Amino acid sequence: MPDEVQQSIAEPRCIPDFFYAPNICIFCDGFVHDQPQQIEQDRATREGLVKRGYRVIVIRYDRDLFEHIWQHPDVFGRA
Repeated sequence: MPDEVQQSIAEPRCIPDFFYAPNICIFCDGFVHDQPQQIEQDRATREGLVKRGYRVIVIRYDRDLFEHIWQHPDVFGRA
């Protein structure tokens, strides 16, 4: 289970859907994240997080949930 839900991060300013201490941000992207302006904003924010030492995991609405989970057993455990 995540340590926090909707935890605000000051720089870059964002609110990941889930946060695992000390540095893992989980974003759950719905179809609105397919819009060109949102794609660019997401890219900039997530690159900023990585530059600051965060690990970013994106869970997309159009991919199988278990596929996401299996790719990150160190975070979600083994299914």
